[in-house]
Amino acid sequence: MKCQLILKKFDLDLDKLKKKLDHFQISTDKIANRLQISGNIDLGELQKVSEIDRVLVEEKEASQFKLEDLRKDMSKLGKNKFHLQIKTYNSVKIPPGSLKKKLYPIIKENENSKNKIILELFKEKEKTFYRIFSYQEKGMQDKSKYSNITVLIENPRLVEEISDFLRLCLIFNLKFKVIHSNKNEFERMLNKAKSMTKGKLSDFKVEVVKDLSKTDGIKIGFSKHAQKDEKEFIEFLKNNNKNLLFIFGNDTFGLTQQARDKLDYSFSLTPDKVKPLKANQALAYILGIYTSLR
Repeated sequence: MKCQLILKKFDLDLDKLKKKLDHFQISTDKIANRLQISGNIDLGELQKVSEIDRVLVEEKEASQFKLEDLRKDMSKLGKNKFHLQIKTYNSVKIPPGSLKKKLYPIIKENENSKNKIILELFKEKEKTFYRIFSYQEKGMQDKSKYSNITVLIENPRLVEEISDFLRLCLIFNLKFKVIHSNKNEFERMLNKAKSMTKGKLSDFKVEVVKDLSKTDGIKIGFSKHAQKDEKEFIEFLKNNNKNLLFIFGNDTFGLTQQARDKLDYSFSLTPDKVKPLKANQALAYILGIYTSLR
């Protein structure tokens, strides 16, 4: 077996690391500047080495690039869904997005999968080569426990508000809806928010609805004026596994009275009633509570 090692950047002592790996054949990858090892490899033990961040297992050694050959190699890996990353080196001019399209429907991609595939393309002597590595993401959180949560903002006014919610919804795999009177205006704001937000958001859908009557799930709003407090919200979450719709107003005016009248429940968060949390802060706070209970 051959592997490449991605090393942690901090507190790294290469001499100490090489002593830990002295029973392997070690070399340096001239393309990606990683340590390469080969031999009888126990992946579980290797991943316990503190200096190593990630172990890449070589699934396909370097081969001259031919699309049909690559498609055959990828099909062998496609029995289980995985997340594909494409990296190019040495002035390779093949666009990763275009190549991904040419590999469909052979690859079965799932962005949230723990199984990761890295396809690397590089040049040597004016010829393009490819190689394939696999690895498992360590410490990935199971996002299925958030599948019953939908988040909704009423009348967002700022691109930054939308960006903050996009990021949280992407991290926790939450469904995202918005009440807005002008769908075209919101789409313009959404596109700006996506462009300024880190993460894979090109395919992330945000549904625009006219009012809360067009939504499903238990409608839960948050307001400093609510009679039920945070303790009661925690008890509510402990005893409820149904579909939940968390509803927030914009940072300027909060929830409208029209929205308040259609809520099933309303809760106040934190003891501070003078300066309540902004909407994105409240969502992060709520998700922290929800995660601790699950």
